[in-house]
Amino acid sequence: MIKRRRILWVTFLSIMVVAVVGGGIATAADEIRIGFTPPVTGTHAASGSLQVKAIKLALKEINAAGGVNGKKIDLRIIDNQSTNPGALAALQKAVDQEKVLAMIGCLYSTQVFATSDAIKNYGIPTFIGATNVNLTRQGNPWLFRVRPDDSVAAGAMVKYIKDDTKFTKIGLLHDSDAFGTGGADLVEKGAKEAGLTVVKREKCVTAAKDFTAELLALKNAGAQILVFYGHQEATALLQRQLRQLGSPFKFLGSPSAASKDALNLAKEAAEGIWAVVDFVPGQSEENKRFAEAYKKEYNEEYDNLSIWTYDGLKILVNAIKKAGEDRGKIREAILATQGYKGVQGTFSFTPNGDGLSEVSIVQIEKGQPKLLKIVNVRAK
Repeated sequence: MIKRRRILWVTFLSIMVVAVVGGGIATAADEIRIGFTPPVTGTHAASGSLQVKAIKLALKEINAAGGVNGKKIDLRIIDNQSTNPGALAALQKAVDQEKVLAMIGCLYSTQVFATSDAIKNYGIPTFIGATNVNLTRQGNPWLFRVRPDDSVAAGAMVKYIKDDTKFTKIGLLHDSDAFGTGGADLVEKGAKEAGLTVVKREKCVTAAKDFTAELLALKNAGAQILVFYGHQEATALLQRQLRQLGSPFKFLGSPSAASKDALNLAKEAAEGIWAVVDFVPGQSEENKRFAEAYKKEYNEEYDNLSIWTYDGLKILVNAIKKAGEDRGKIREAILATQGYKGVQGTFSFTPNGDGLSEVSIVQIEKGQPKLLKIVNVRAK
């Protein structure tokens, strides 16, 4: 009798386990998990919150339209803590624990470099907003960039200085990380090829608070225009300190300089500066539609530097619709994406995984970027 009860109990437990597991499988079968690793905490948390807003709008639109092949997108957001180790840990959690099919990764180049080998080993399609030119040229076929790389931005900066300002003496200041150094290298190389002179090059550590020494060095070297390649927090501080020195030269910043986060920090100090940006608000019907939807959703204007997450998720979903839930086939479908009309522009992916090649030069007026010139530069 006892033996019979034990058999019945074991059978009952087995049925319950099958039911629970079966329920889990049924739930999983109705969704497609995508990972996203923004900086929710730490130095770049303000930027991360804007990235999250943009991607959540894409998620809402995708699922409202029926999802992907009848399945809803389940977006798993994991904090990269604004650090390289945090980015790697977030990626590992997304793949190993959350079992995501594909990734929307990081904005910052140093974090992408820190996670690139793991992404390659996992063989997981990953969209990035980082712009260091070498990221998609290091033999990793799983990275897809949804912003113009630094060779495009740097080339546009040099071209604008030569063709439109007639300045010949450049002062170059940059963040010492991979993003800043890589961008500055490209500006210096491009300036030399264009017959311009970099009279002085200075670098600053990430999260620096005082740029007085560097600015005075550039001034004393005879710079006519300052080109700065760095992050949002630094560019805002730099603009304020430049004003305090009497603005001895014109300022031309990397895309971070015209981001919503940087402009909010710099306030009136940003008035009149120039910057290279991925695009200008309102330049296409797709952009206008997005702006209206974002305003309705959040009752605020969107951030230019954050909506790569929106385009990235939309392009990824289109690839999954065509390829199914096979990572290798998704990779092929992304590379085959040509002429896709996104919020930032028209995407046509190169074999290296780069999607955009057009940027704009803007001037900040009343806290908003005003288009000066659209510049097409072939990626180098």
